[in-house]
Amino acid sequence: MNTPQQMALNALLQDNYFPLTEDTLFVRAQQRYSLFTMFHAMQGDEWMNAQGWGTKTNECEWEGVTCTMMETDGTSLGSMRRRRERRLHPHEEEKVMEMMVTRIQLSESNLQGSIPNEIAGFLHLQELEVSKNDLTGRLPSGLYNLTNLQKLYLDDNTLRGSISEDFGNMNALEDVFLFGNELGGPLPKSMGNLKKLRRFWASDMFLSGTLPTEIGGLESLKGLYLQNNQLVSNLPSTMGNLVELRDLRMFGNVITGDIPASFRYLVNLEVVYMDSCELRGGLTNDVIRKWRKLSDFQAFGNNIQGEIPTALGELENLKVINLAENNLVGTIPSSIGQSGNLLSLVLRNNRLTGSIPPGLASSTDILHINLSENDPDKDATSGIDGQIPDFFGSFTKLKWLKLHGNRLQGEIPASLSDATSLGELRICHEQKCR
Repeated sequence: MNTPQQMALNALLQDNYFPLTEDTLFVRAQQRYSLFTMFHAMQGDEWMNAQGWGTKTNECEWEGVTCTMMETDGTSLGSMRRRRERRLHPHEEEKVMEMMVTRIQLSESNLQGSIPNEIAGFLHLQELEVSKNDLTGRLPSGLYNLTNLQKLYLDDNTLRGSISEDFGNMNALEDVFLFGNELGGPLPKSMGNLKKLRRFWASDMFLSGTLPTEIGGLESLKGLYLQNNQLVSNLPSTMGNLVELRDLRMFGNVITGDIPASFRYLVNLEVVYMDSCELRGGLTNDVIRKWRKLSDFQAFGNNIQGEIPTALGELENLKVINLAENNLVGTIPSSIGQSGNLLSLVLRNNRLTGSIPPGLASSTDILHINLSENDPDKDATSGIDGQIPDFFGSFTKLKWLKLHGNRLQGEIPASLSDATSLGELRICHEQKCR
């Protein structure tokens, strides 16, 4: 059978550029064989960027391949043969310096087929980038042997199967991009071993199960992107250990329960997207107040109850607040917007009461305000009341203002005519100003 492995072996045996002799380094022959296997397993004849691949030339000059002079095992093919003949236990030879493959970059190159297990032959590989291709099949077991790999970019392919528990062996990983594939199953518990991992992007797939408590071991993690999967889980309290976390995106899963008190330790958070997750309970000042760097907070479409924390108004970097479609009650904190940096405030479809917060007057660059439908039952037990403030006219960048479905009183301020960028204005409901 003419398999990719057989084709690679034939190419290596007929290779005039790199003849196999007793003195040939095993690691060098192995990496060349692995490259030939990749070429044939991934339909190399169809690649868009294939200069040099599969030819009798220096593999370090092939398109997308980077080699670096590395200290590596000095075992020769002859030495290995003699050990087998004498049935000797293998032992590591003295180290030598050799040009070894450290980077493979073949994104958007029309790669097809599956990733071969022979990828394990790249002992010194630090970066594998094959995103935006047509790769299929499962993640090969050999992938998990790449213990020097720092950056793994497999996104936007059609890879299937699950992520093995052997994932935790790849303890040099810093960036992992898997999104846009068809991977499923649970997140491996072993991922907690990846102490150097900074970004884990595994969104828009079929991951299921719960978030493992071991996720708290990712002490260097800055970005966790798990949106649009099939996870059904609470938020483990161990996530409070992710003190370097900047960006947390969990929307489009079923993340039940409350936000744990341990989240107060996530003092570097800048972006939180946890909309449509079935979150419940309340937002506490003790947690929110610690998120001093927060700029974008979106948790709409949940079952969050209680009042809006006053601490939200204390966050000077906060630009976006979207807590629409929850069960929030009470008044909007008067300090919301007083930092002057708020660009979007969306609190529609809750049960809020009281007046429009005066702190908004400071955010003169605001683009979006939607406080609509806070009197859903039309029974005057909820709904924003009072008058529409004149300061809305100073919002020259405001694109839409939606206040309908409340109990607002008085006239529409003439100053609104100064809001020259306003494209959508909804204040009245059923022909009646409220």
